[in-house]
Amino acid sequence: MTPVDLLEFGTVFLRHKKTMSIEIINEDDLKSKFEILPQEEASKRMAIFDVDTWSGVIEPRMRQIVQVSLRSEILHLIHVDLRVKLEGHAIPVLIQLNADSIGPIVAVDREDIDYGNVEVLRDYTEKIRITNKSKIDAEYTAFTKNKESIWKVVQRHGILKPDEEKVVDVVCNADEV
Repeated sequence: MTPVDLLEFGTVFLRHKKTMSIEIINEDDLKSKFEILPQEEASKRMAIFDVDTWSGVIEPRMRQIVQVSLRSEILHLIHVDLRVKLEGHAIPVLIQLNADSIGPIVAVDREDIDYGNVEVLRDYTEKIRITNKSKIDAEYTAFTKNKESIWKVVQRHGILKPDEEKVVDVVCNADEV
């Protein structure tokens, strides 16, 4: 019996489960048992895996598809070992689960705001649209570079749900010519 030795999850979002599958093949003429061993505790700080079938019997010359879910716990490249104990083999087969864990992706609809000519001591509002392009919540904080500024962000802080958009008002109130 042979499963693959590498399962590449690609890019995953922090604490968001992604599922892929492995195939365990019984190349023998007899029934064979398999068991997926529990995850080593030390690796759970990086990511946690779960499977839909922890053990079973595979008929001769047949295959067993196992769904493997991975949830990252840190932002980084992740390598977690999944071990499959196969009947007739003294050493479990090692399958390395690899992923690149990232945080949320937030897009802003423009980089510059041009108010043009404005009157002194009058509010002028422009809007920017921010979009969470992730499958996880995205926390945002909007601010001006200088604390004392003629510009003010109205909705300074918030959380965007996955695929949510929000319009943020930016007010200009010039206090001198």
